[in-house]
Amino acid sequence: MPLSRLAERCMPRTEAGEEPAAVGRLRCLGATTVEAIGFWAAVALPIPTLALLTAGVGTPTELLVVAGLLATNLLAFYLGHDYSRPEADA
Repeated sequence: MPLSRLAERCMPRTEAGEEPAAVGRLRCLGATTVEAIGFWAAVALPIPTLALLTAGVGTPTELLVVAGLLATNLLAFYLGHDYSRPEADA
């Protein structure tokens, strides 16, 4: 399964038969994990946000919660915008 484009960019170029460093592979794995979490958070966060907005925002605390959810959703969009699911080998 291929890694996402971000992970492929962070993999060092190697000579024939040479294996990339373990640290580089972990960094790439971390990048794809952050992208995946960001993408799926951006998909899921509108649900509680809409539920709170439907119930009504009556107190300053509720307003801060909704604002926090919206800010978190924007951050999730930014982190997960380049995520792509691995293609299955045919």
